Amino acid sequence: MEQRVKEHLCQVYGLGLDDVEELYGLGCQTVTATLDRLEAAFLRSDAQEVADAGHMLKGALFNMGLLELGELARALELAGKSGRMEEARAVYDALRPALKFF
Repeated sequence: MEQRVKEHLCQVYGLGLDDVEELYGLGCQTVTATLDRLEAAFLRSDAQEVADAGHMLKGALFNMGLLELGELARALELAGKSGRMEEARAVYDALRPALKFF
């Protein structure tokens, strides 16, 4: 997955290796921090925070070229916005294993 993301960053943004490494690192930090936010939001049953973190996660994943995962994050965001916490949790539980490399 790491190689796929780095290739995407190089091709889409026309970046050199050093810039790709830096952008990849920032993306990984964003995803990791956002997953932590989501865990905390679910513990508090905070639908707005789930929506906000889902939005952040969606953007990070789309920017890294992980479109299928970004779509899951979009579903997470929308479920949070609508206060459908059980649905949001189910989407998160499906998404989380795919993000274990972060």
